[in-house]
Amino acid sequence: MVKDRADWEKYRERLLKQVQNFEQMKNTFAEEMASFEAERKSKEWGREGLKSKLQAAEELLSKERAEWKKVCEKDNQRMYVARSKIIELEAQIATLKGKVEEVQADKDRVEAELNARKDKELAAKDVEIAKLKHRFFEAHHKNESLEVDLEAERVKFETAEERRRKRGGA
Repeated sequence: MVKDRADWEKYRERLLKQVQNFEQMKNTFAEEMASFEAERKSKEWGREGLKSKLQAAEELLSKERAEWKKVCEKDNQRMYVARSKIIELEAQIATLKGKVEEVQADKDRVEAELNARKDKELAAKDVEIAKLKHRFFEAHHKNESLEVDLEAERVKFETAEERRRKRGGA
């Protein structure tokens, strides 16, 4: 019995140690479980917080995309209007250039006609001047001839007068 009792005591002590180990392990497990639960709840709350932040960021991004699309659409419309205006102005410039070229051609033609008319008029004036010079020289020559004739007639008259005087006085 002693042997049984000693075995029994050893068994009991072993059992008590196992119970104590079990209680310690149970307490450690409960602490770890509480810690795990707290950590899990913290992660869930963190996850929920991150989910809500993610949803808020997605909503903000969605709003910003919508606003960006509106801005791009307005910008595209402005660019389209500007491009249309540029094309219209380029067409007007081409039209005006054509008109300027036509006016320049008309101006050149009129200048050529005026120059031709001036040349004709100058040529006619030159002919008229030549005729007038010729008539002037003829009249001048005739005048000199008449002066010579007049001088000759005067000399004749004076000599005739002198003769008459000599005859009348003699």
